[in-house]
Amino acid sequence: MSRNNSFVKNGFLAVFYALLVSCFVVGICEVRFPSFFTIDDSQNEYLGFLRQYGQTWLSGEIPFITKNIFIGDNAMVELQRGIFAPQNILASLVTCLIANPLVTGWFYALCNVFICCISGYIIGRSLEMSRDISLLLGFSIAINPVFLYQYAGPWWNAANGHAWSLLAIATYCQLRQRITAGAVIANFATTLVLLASGWPHGFIGYLAVVAGFSCVDLAYGDPLKAVFRRCVPLLLAGIAAIPVYSEYVFLHPLLNRATGWENADNFMVPSLSQLLVTFSPTYYEFMNYFGGYKSVFIPVGFSTLFALPVAIFFRNSVRDRVLTACLVILGMTTALALMPSQMGILRWPLRFVPYVSVFAAITTFYVFSKRDVVESSFRRNVFFGITALLFVVSASKNVFERPKVVALELLTSIALVAVWFLYARSKKVSGKDIGLIVPAAIPAFSLLLMLASMPSLGRIYLPVNVLPAHVSVPAAVNMQGNLLSFVPWGREHPKEAADLQSSLFGYYNIRAINGYSPNGQDYTDAILTHDTSHTIFKPDDIIPKLASAVMLPGNPCLFDLFAVSSMVVSSDTYQKYHHDLLACGYHKVATAQSGMLYLSTPKAYPSNLAYSTQTGVKVERETANSMTFSVPAHTAPVQMVLSRQWWPGYTARGLNCKVNVSSFQDVLVQVNVPAGCAGKLTVSYFPHTWPLALGCLLVGMLGLVIFLWQLSRERKLQLILQMR
Repeated sequence: MSRNNSFVKNGFLAVFYALLVSCFVVGICEVRFPSFFTIDDSQNEYLGFLRQYGQTWLSGEIPFITKNIFIGDNAMVELQRGIFAPQNILASLVTCLIANPLVTGWFYALCNVFICCISGYIIGRSLEMSRDISLLLGFSIAINPVFLYQYAGPWWNAANGHAWSLLAIATYCQLRQRITAGAVIANFATTLVLLASGWPHGFIGYLAVVAGFSCVDLAYGDPLKAVFRRCVPLLLAGIAAIPVYSEYVFLHPLLNRATGWENADNFMVPSLSQLLVTFSPTYYEFMNYFGGYKSVFIPVGFSTLFALPVAIFFRNSVRDRVLTACLVILGMTTALALMPSQMGILRWPLRFVPYVSVFAAITTFYVFSKRDVVESSFRRNVFFGITALLFVVSASKNVFERPKVVALELLTSIALVAVWFLYARSKKVSGKDIGLIVPAAIPAFSLLLMLASMPSLGRIYLPVNVLPAHVSVPAAVNMQGNLLSFVPWGREHPKEAADLQSSLFGYYNIRAINGYSPNGQDYTDAILTHDTSHTIFKPDDIIPKLASAVMLPGNPCLFDLFAVSSMVVSSDTYQKYHHDLLACGYHKVATAQSGMLYLSTPKAYPSNLAYSTQTGVKVERETANSMTFSVPAHTAPVQMVLSRQWWPGYTARGLNCKVNVSSFQDVLVQVNVPAGCAGKLTVSYFPHTWPLALGCLLVGMLGLVIFLWQLSRERKLQLILQMR
């Protein structure tokens, strides 16, 4: 009974501790730099789509398609948005219901730091570390710099995926201890959410961890059956998650995703020294990063200040199975982190660095928990030599770019000596819990050092847009249709629609052609040519194409089929293409504060029905995934073009005749209604592969039930044998 009470007590303490860590980390980061958790992609992509997704969820639909954002509209292709991940569903509702654009970033950061902290605690306890060392491990994992700076601020999907991969690793470590029904369900659920998060590096990192543990367990004599059974929940979750990925795989020939194997400019590939100096929160190396080859003031490989003293003054042995597994996993993840810049569809090995740091921390605290301290003058000299050398090398590299960092590096050296003094020289490590105040102060101090030298990625490496709750649109601008903006990049303090870029239009509920897509659609990209996934459009390529007449009755411009009611262009572009734009009905109606021009047409497109050969066709209802039309009696075939991006999966129903839904120039949705066929017509999108793929979800769930039943049966049999 006391053991159960102790378990519950420690569990509550771990949750409370993780909450405190989450609030401290998020609070101190946000105080240090406002918008710490809302910069770059989090603004340019996620805020706009999340608001649209939230509105779709609230309307009772699954947000497969966004009706108000054209580029990047298909969530089944844009896996990075993970529409089925619990955090993303909640975040979309938060974004939809709360006007403050920073709240979503805070929400994500609190959730993910909490999950990381709890995961570290579970991993520590599963590897038989003490309660307090496990809590300390959780704190150290939660302030991993790549996770905190690069993920939690700009790449929300990466932060989600990394956090859930750590929880999946934690539940796998529990399975290694003992295969119970609770551990199996937990590992299945966390792996499924990890896969639903759409962060491939997270899943690959998790696979590397499972592979490392499995190989070591086999080498130490565990039966193959036992090792395999620990992987069954992972395999079943992989089967159940097939619907998340099936559409992307099926539609891959349509996508413009960069692939291949190359190492152009060694972009986002860390150096080995950045990974080896895992004990310094102020070690900064040169790397090809955003803005060129420069000293990156993020301690890429940092895991914990304990690492160097532990490596030098604590005895360890490779005969220890856990330590061996940690070292094997460290080798595997380090290899992944040093791979070429582009590996198939995977890019930028920096994304594997957090797993190097995590297992450096796990290895450090595992050895630390063994309490076997060895002091000698030789070890002491090595320790002080490395500490001094690190300070001299790092300071000499960075003094020319940011002199104040030198003082912070000196503080790191002093902190390293303090850790040695407290836990090696004084041998203040015992079999009992070590307390929380002093060891918790060390990761907190490390975080403060990092924030002092590098307050955020904002304004140093990445642009920061301070977003208002609302933006204005001049009254003369026709917003009854899609806005097409040729703004080069958004303004730092946007105030009106002409200051926005990418998918931010969706955040302010402005229908727009602009969006964000790292995958793209080949045929769309051929017409709407742009730079990077931010879809910064090229007017010299696009305007002549969209101003050309289409071979349809009435000879509409291609602009009309995209339902473009207004544009934002520069004065130079307007002068250059004045006649083309005028021929399609666009006139200058207003001038933005930035000097950009608003152009509008008198035509209105209240829905995404952009063109119809039968003027009597009316749109009765439009949602994210469907449009319902009232088709009047007609004697000639009706051809309709919807200003929605074409994807296989669009179908029609409702009329007593076969209605063909196909692509218009492989870009837009085209609907052909035969002559004499009238009534209510619904054109809707549903993932093309799901009629088959959803069966995989059922197979995975059924497999889990069977596996749990088998475990229960074996346990009952063991109890019967014990009674005999």
